[in-house]
Amino acid sequence: MKKNAMLMSVLLASSIFAASSALAAPIVLKVGHDSPETVPVAKGLAYFSDLVKERTKGEVEIQVFNNGTVGSASDYAVNCQLGTLDIGAVNQSVMTSFFSDIEAIDIPYLITSYEQADKLFANDGPLTKYYTDEINNAGINLVNLDIWEVGFREFSNSVKAINTADDIAGIRLRVLDSKVHQGFWKALGADPVPMSWGEAYTALQQKAIDGVENAISVLEGNNINEVNSHLALTDHNYSAIFIIMSAQSMAKLSPEQQEIVKTAAKEAGVFQREEQRRQAKAAIDKLTSKGMALTTPDKASIETKVASFLDEQKAKYPEIIKIVDANK
Repeated sequence: MKKNAMLMSVLLASSIFAASSALAAPIVLKVGHDSPETVPVAKGLAYFSDLVKERTKGEVEIQVFNNGTVGSASDYAVNCQLGTLDIGAVNQSVMTSFFSDIEAIDIPYLITSYEQADKLFANDGPLTKYYTDEINNAGINLVNLDIWEVGFREFSNSVKAINTADDIAGIRLRVLDSKVHQGFWKALGADPVPMSWGEAYTALQQKAIDGVENAISVLEGNNINEVNSHLALTDHNYSAIFIIMSAQSMAKLSPEQQEIVKTAAKEAGVFQREEQRRQAKAAIDKLTSKGMALTTPDKASIETKVASFLDEQKAKYPEIIKIVDANK
């Protein structure tokens, strides 16, 4: 009898332990990004993950998947919408398929300094607030946690040095799947090819394209010097990235956990901006030390050549341009 009682006690204790262990199992959220773990956005996501795990005492874990291992960046927002991905780092150009006015950020030479970018985006700046409200209130199962920074986009190629707008003519380059980006490079006489970033390196190796344009830290992080010999600091576009979460995934969290995730995303965004700018400064030296020939093209010649195109694009988004003009 005593043995049976002891056995029942052991079994009861085991079942209680198993139940408590099951209750203690963390909520695991997956976040997708399409570049190596060394680039600023990836480092920001890693920091975001650490903050959430620490502040929820391990109740919520965010697993970061870099290098497009959970799909192409062009799919992240859709997958978050469907609930098959929890969080995605989604470039502004991809987000235009959901909200056309995000395309305004893509207008070249609209944002011309980090100081101006900070006024617009950092610390819940007016553009961050504007787009976050637009996304969160659209009823499409997406939540915007924050807008981070990819940085000013530069131009690399394997054909020739770029010093003026005329040097760009005829070069075939990978661009984002954006009408603004494509229109800009066409206006300069180039041959833009919409392509996911994950495909660009191979396309350069195979000579299917001559060049690419992206933030300098991304170019360096992807070893662009191995496939391109010329680097031009055009600063032609300020590129941002949206940290998008599935509303279904957000609903899995308690109100306290939701607040931790939202706050951590913004704190990680501050860290990410600092890291992006640190890497941007170092990247130029790294790429030139690896053999890339550096030029600083005449930006005025580029803007002059595409002036009518830029005016045409700005006219489409008067409300956004008004916000930008008020924060120069």
